[in-house]
Amino acid sequence: MGLTRRQWLAISVIVFGTFVTVLNQTLVAPALPSIMEDTHVDAATAQWLTTGFTLVNAIMIPITAYLQDRFSTKALFLFSMGVFMAGAVMCGFTPDFVVLLAGRIVQAVGAGILMPMSMTVLLVSFPVEKRGMAMGVFGLVVAFAPAIGPTVGGIVVDTADWHIMFLGIAVLTGVVFLLAALLMESKKAEGHAGDAAFDALSVILSTFGFGGLLYGFSAIGSTGFGAVPVVAMLVGAVGVVWFFIRQTHLETPMLRVKVLYNRKFLIATIIGMLVQGSLLAAAILMPIYIQTLLGLPATISGLVLMPGAVVMGIMNPVAGKLFDKHGPRVLGVFGMGLLFVTSLGFGVLTLASPLWYLVVLYVVRMLSMALVNMPITTWGMNALDTKLMNHGTSVNNTLRQVAGSLGTAIVVSVSTGVQNAASASMGATRATMVGIDVAFMVCAAMVLVGFVLTLIFVKGKPGTTEAVGREGAAERGAPEGNSGQNKELLRRIMKTDVYTLLPTDTVHDAMELFITKKISACPIVDAHGEPVGFISDGDILKQLSRQSGSYMDPIVLIATSANDTTTYDEKLEQIMHLPVSSVGVKGTIGVNIHADLEEVCRVLANNHLKKVPVIEDDHIVGVINRSDITQYSMESYLAKQ
Repeated sequence: MGLTRRQWLAISVIVFGTFVTVLNQTLVAPALPSIMEDTHVDAATAQWLTTGFTLVNAIMIPITAYLQDRFSTKALFLFSMGVFMAGAVMCGFTPDFVVLLAGRIVQAVGAGILMPMSMTVLLVSFPVEKRGMAMGVFGLVVAFAPAIGPTVGGIVVDTADWHIMFLGIAVLTGVVFLLAALLMESKKAEGHAGDAAFDALSVILSTFGFGGLLYGFSAIGSTGFGAVPVVAMLVGAVGVVWFFIRQTHLETPMLRVKVLYNRKFLIATIIGMLVQGSLLAAAILMPIYIQTLLGLPATISGLVLMPGAVVMGIMNPVAGKLFDKHGPRVLGVFGMGLLFVTSLGFGVLTLASPLWYLVVLYVVRMLSMALVNMPITTWGMNALDTKLMNHGTSVNNTLRQVAGSLGTAIVVSVSTGVQNAASASMGATRATMVGIDVAFMVCAAMVLVGFVLTLIFVKGKPGTTEAVGREGAAERGAPEGNSGQNKELLRRIMKTDVYTLLPTDTVHDAMELFITKKISACPIVDAHGEPVGFISDGDILKQLSRQSGSYMDPIVLIATSANDTTTYDEKLEQIMHLPVSSVGVKGTIGVNIHADLEEVCRVLANNHLKKVPVIEDDHIVGVINRSDITQYSMESYLAKQ
């Protein structure tokens, strides 16, 4: 994939560092009772160890785009890991709750920087046709780590002391810090935009906006509706709206929220928010059910969740490969449907439900999460220009983080409200059970919305990518009218006499087309005219060769077939009757009709192509060659002299 051994090691360090920070986020939940007893605080106060972390983490994410534009990946990574390690040490040696909370907030600063930076590095390091696999590996981090967190935390709490958790995290972070200092290169990520800015008012608005919403919903979950939570939510809503409006008017915004103008990216972000809200809410409800209602220890609670964590860890890379092969729609629709069914299954739990039922249901739920999370995120990211990857990851992570927190607060609020309303008539235990069931039904409703969005909007063929379309004009900071100019430019210089083949056409049909039309390759399209593959004369020559290796010279390919026991004529006769779908490349790389020449050049260069189809409304309307761009560029340059 074009990466050196040193680059592979550096990426491995970044992924491992992200694993440590994400693991840390979920270790606290099973330790809360012990922390409350040792620091003499109530549950409402202790919960801020989680909500405070989430709050600061979400606030830091929009700032990360600015930091990535100003500092090298190595410097930023070392800073984030150093701050995170300092926070872990504070938590490990804390004398009281105040220092513990301060340590968690310091940790959140480092973690908030690291997550979007890691995604950006992965996305810009791999070619588009391999991003599904790369994001699948990254999915192991963001899904496997929080899944095993409660298990590790439960074991430590039951066998040792909660301080050990934070000291262990500090040691792991120190190892990552040393490896990064030795292996990482001091340079900026290639995908940075270079134009992000720091705006103090934007930071204030995001702080009060996201903070107000999180505090308001959290307060409602513990104390119910009141003047303070309502005011906090109103202030938060105003702050968030003002923040987003301000970003659209700043000449150099902190966060390019205009990436949301890209419909594919917007839909992918919304689906991710709904899934994240359901995921984190379920992570809170399950321990309550297992430990509070069933009376099992924290370790057993973690072990019940372990098989699902293992399945999700295994399936994330697999889902990435399936994405590269089958595209986002099949995985998205099947995964969201499965997630909806399992959410309904959790919504009918009873006090007599066996543990094996929980294990099986949770395993299937985690499997469905793997089929949705990274494939849908990658589908949305692929719709953005590479220069906007860091802004896209920042927007995506910010909104997913906020959605996870708000979703958890809403679901827990529903559970608590139902429990309080039903306690008088059916008792505390039964009321708690009903509250959990209703809360899981709310999760199912959230997932159902995501399923409908996936069914309607998520489309795409495997291996297909398009340059930024209509929505991309504003994202690039270009005038709105530029989209139309780009469209007319591509129409003017591309070749419109497009020749295509159906998957059932034979190699004989392909060679006849190549000879009569004097072309060397053409797309394969389905019955609706949508591209599904590509076949070239090189693909046919590989079939004629005895060797399986790749050759730059077609003549060498033919010459190597001389030692084959099958004669050249016999082999030629055999492949003539093969369908082009079995000989050509599955999937095709195309550029949208609205792309500018810079984007077209990027697609051609990054994928080592001589020509690329031009796509409009999922149909091929032309083909643009390197020579077409060269000729246009020279004519334009000479005309200005």
